Amino acid sequence: MTLKAGNPDARAVWPLLLTALLCFTALPALALPEDREQPIYIESDRAERDGRQGITTYEGDVRLRQGSLRIEAERITVHTDENDEVQRVLAEGSPAHFEQQPEADGPPVSAEAYRIHYQIDQQMLELTTSALLEQGDASMRGNRIDYDIAKELVKAEGDAETDSPRIRMVLPPKNERPEQD
Repeated sequence: MTLKAGNPDARAVWPLLLTALLCFTALPALALPEDREQPIYIESDRAERDGRQGITTYEGDVRLRQGSLRIEAERITVHTDENDEVQRVLAEGSPAHFEQQPEADGPPVSAEAYRIHYQIDQQMLELTTSALLEQGDASMRGNRIDYDIAKELVKAEGDAETDSPRIRMVLPPKNERPEQD
């Protein structure tokens, strides 16, 4: 199908495409400062925009990237405010994946869960169902992990109704550095 202005199918698609491209301002995050200044790129098989509600839903092997931020899921829902600024992102998959570089010289934070809720304005990352959070050699696994990015606070819960009712953590030993003369 050719998308020309006179084509009736184009009239339905162009507003969706233009809105999706224009409304996504930078996702403010804990990431590298330059991430916020980067455009957001989203690839998917399908998209639907509800302009009145400020909700765009992408489905089918969805990939979102902005600077060092990467989110991959079967479905991503982006919520914007009245100024079309992104407020939160909900990624759902089996599992969905999240990765972001918090510091230029540090390892990236990576996460996976069946549901990843990234509340940009509150700087919260909520991982639900088979959640995993990793940075470098450290990792945490549980049914739910809440990561308060601003406070650098992580809370985790197991699920008493499954075969894995407890959380699991790996804390690598600190490397001893030889003292320099």
